[in-house]
Amino acid sequence: MESLENCELILDIEMIESITGPIPHFEILFVDSKEKKYKLIFNSVWDMRYSIENANISRFIEFRKRLPVGIIDNGIYVVKDSKYIKYFNYQAGGTRPIDELTHYAVSDRYDIHIDLLVDMHKPVLVPLE
Repeated sequence: MESLENCELILDIEMIESITGPIPHFEILFVDSKEKKYKLIFNSVWDMRYSIENANISRFIEFRKRLPVGIIDNGIYVVKDSKYIKYFNYQAGGTRPIDELTHYAVSDRYDIHIDLLVDMHKPVLVPLE
């Protein structure tokens, strides 16, 4: 069953303002609850999903109901036992090695949800102000 773990970055994402970049490089600009702006950079992205659907909101509610002790309610998580990675592997026909893929889930306090499959690179946070 899928579960969430905190990413090494602990972020307070109030609102995602923009997502830019073609695969394999994505940048997410966001504002935190103190109105500070940041850029979250993902390199070596193999696949990305962006959604504002209610089904995704329900998914995150279910994730948050099952947060293990010590997990901080956060704007970025690592998804363990990822259905998305399994689906990607199926769609790619096993032609790409998925052993080192990490599934990151990023969300703001509204209804923007972003799932990224990243190969070996950790996200980088850059303050903009």
